[in-house]
Amino acid sequence: MAAKKKTPAKKSAPKKKPTSSAAKKKTSSRAAPKAKKGTFASRKSAPKKGARPAARKSKRPTTKRKTPTKKAAVNKGPKTVARAAPEALALARRIAAVAVDKKAGKVLVIDTRARAEQVGYDYVVLASGESDRQLSAIHEGVDALLKPEGKRAASVEASPDWVCVNYDEGVVAHFFTHDKREMMDLEDMWKDAPRVSL
Repeated sequence: MAAKKKTPAKKSAPKKKPTSSAAKKKTSSRAAPKAKKGTFASRKSAPKKGARPAARKSKRPTTKRKTPTKKAAVNKGPKTVARAAPEALALARRIAAVAVDKKAGKVLVIDTRARAEQVGYDYVVLASGESDRQLSAIHEGVDALLKPEGKRAASVEASPDWVCVNYDEGVVAHFFTHDKREMMDLEDMWKDAPRVSL
């Protein structure tokens, strides 16, 4: 039998050196060396396979308003009850009656007993006059009514457009011209105080 001819073995093609892009892929596929403890790289934990990427935290402030927390009700104790002042009330009504008799306008009695300790009186009487003569007539009429009883004003401040009379019984009377009354606006200052019927 004829011996088989040996065919020369095919030379394998020399392996090509990887190009720079291929080399980058290979180097990136290699596992990165473990970082030492305490370094910045060790703090970053690699995400698990199949896990959803973490939601990005926005640095912008939220436009939602925070709901205020309800504060517990504080027991402030009983409300201060206005002390009884029958003499002061009677005097305030008598002064108002004289002002009405003297044709004063917008006669008003205000109960200020709730703040008597701060202001120093229990009732305020307000009345308006057309002129300084009418204001002095109202004041003289009140004096004439109280003198027989031995009651006198503790202090009197008089000007052409305003007469302020203070009584020790806890009553202050203001007799104004209309313009001065609007400017002083004592009604608004005592808007929360109760009004007394005449």
